[in-house]
Amino acid sequence: MRHHREALGPLGEYVDRRGVCAVLCVALCDLLLGWEVRLLPLYAAGPAVAATRATARGVIGTGVFAALFALVLAWYGQVFGTRRVLPALVAVVLVTGFAAVAARARARQEHRLASTRAVAEAAQRAIAPPLPGTEGPVRIAAAYDSAAAGARVGGDFCAVVPVQGGVRVVMGDVQGKGLGTVGLSAALLAAFRDSAPSESRLEGVGLRMACAMQRLPDEERFATMVLAELTDGGRTTLLGYGHPSPLVIRADGGTTWAHPREPGVPLGLAGLADPRPGRWHGRLDEGDRVLFHTDGLVEARDAQGRFYPLETGSALLRGAPPAECVERLRGDVRDHAAHEGADDRALLLVEYAGGPAPGRGEPDAVAPPGPLTRAHLGCEVCPVPDCPLVASLETGGGRARTHPTE
Repeated sequence: MRHHREALGPLGEYVDRRGVCAVLCVALCDLLLGWEVRLLPLYAAGPAVAATRATARGVIGTGVFAALFALVLAWYGQVFGTRRVLPALVAVVLVTGFAAVAARARARQEHRLASTRAVAEAAQRAIAPPLPGTEGPVRIAAAYDSAAAGARVGGDFCAVVPVQGGVRVVMGDVQGKGLGTVGLSAALLAAFRDSAPSESRLEGVGLRMACAMQRLPDEERFATMVLAELTDGGRTTLLGYGHPSPLVIRADGGTTWAHPREPGVPLGLAGLADPRPGRWHGRLDEGDRVLFHTDGLVEARDAQGRFYPLETGSALLRGAPPAECVERLRGDVRDHAAHEGADDRALLLVEYAGGPAPGRGEPDAVAPPGPLTRAHLGCEVCPVPDCPLVASLETGGGRARTHPTE
């Protein structure tokens, strides 16, 4: 609307450019058809068109312009004093009045929508703030496609938190899709951001996230996720909770799936199976990248029902900055699954930039994971009755499964 006003100079606030163009088009047709055919009532198209974009004042101004233009052409065509003129003026006046009312209602609705959009964007930034481009020893790029049009949050979630000696990463997927899963995603992200900088062990972060899920009232969903810790020296530890394994893209051209020996059990299903996560160890060299993703990527199907070939698509994740590579992969997946309906899809590309970072040194050794206890989690004051996590702690289930170093 501002561009229309600037195009018409000082009159931009009082007349609408689109409406003026409509009036001029009617006038041109009027002249081409000759004096025998008069299109005077059609000049009401000017204010009608103006109502789609202009303010009520702009609609009224366009209506006045249309009426004056119709009178001028009626005088030029020597029909000014005939009975054709009055019905045409009445039509212009009536359409202008109705259009001005519609424009005022549209402006109020646009104002309400703008306020709602501002609140939604603030909520989305609070739940899933933009990730930094660089954090500790890694460079980061992320992308998210929600099943809900216009949303930037949904059932998939990811976050990166700096810790002493490196970073911790989470990538997860809540059962379901779209805005109905935002509450659980937000709770899990909050638990991760709260525990990741303070828990000495990665297993403790996962257990606290599982506790946060158990405390949600009437929540029967489950969530898969991968927790990762990458040190300044390139040592990488992954914990899998039933989530698709990340893909390691080596700087020398190879690729490796970070598959734990055991896939682990999703959060929320601790009462059905051993809740211990699968574990994977590896080491990254400078320039190596790790792609964390949700099943919306690998389960994207083309028109023949074929899944997206991520190992083939991994070539798109080389030879450019991480942000550009993520956008290339994102576009390729969209082209591959153009026939499918929308689904939540999260991508997180982490590049090891080499280290150690200034002022931070890699720990000399990794302490073997020991069992977590009820006291560690504060089970004495937790209000959840018959919590399945308590039983797993009492039987030593807080100890993670191990996997040989790659």
